[in-house]
Amino acid sequence: MRTENLKSEEHLKSSNIRQAEVLKAEMTDSKLGPAEVWTSRQALQDLYQKMLVTDLEYALDKKVEQDLWNHAFKNQITTLQGQAKNRANPNRSEVQANLSLFLEAASGFYTQLLQELCTVFNVDLPCRVKSSQLGIISNKQTHSSAIVKPQSSSCSYICQHCLVHLGDIVPYNSPLLVAGSRSPA
Repeated sequence: MRTENLKSEEHLKSSNIRQAEVLKAEMTDSKLGPAEVWTSRQALQDLYQKMLVTDLEYALDKKVEQDLWNHAFKNQITTLQGQAKNRANPNRSEVQANLSLFLEAASGFYTQLLQELCTVFNVDLPCRVKSSQLGIISNKQTHSSAIVKPQSSSCSYICQHCLVHLGDIVPYNSPLLVAGSRSPA
């Protein structure tokens, strides 16, 4: 019975990776419209978030956190920023507004992901208010049996990763950067 459960878990993990590859391909498909690309991006974010929360060690081995940043956020930020820099673009103001909205969404995603990771893995960061104090999420986990307990170093790494990307997003949202002077590293 234990062997069957392990096989089932491995199948689910590899299925999630395959599903992520399909979603990433859809996001770069020029035949799809903005709504379909947005839907694929949201699905990729949800899938990667679930993977990070339920089996952090596996997700880190597969570099899910890097794929999440690059494919769900950085590529879109770079595209929108390039369009916003083009002074000849007649839709430049609209693109700048979309970039600002996207940056707010990215910031919200990483803030929420950090909250969830800290709650699920019981990580106490000095800069963080517990979710339960904000009335967001109960600190009790209902499906904790489905979560594989990670090493504390992995928890520290993923929390640092979220904080780094929250810091990465700030310079993109600077009015000078949105207008096109330079981009953060």
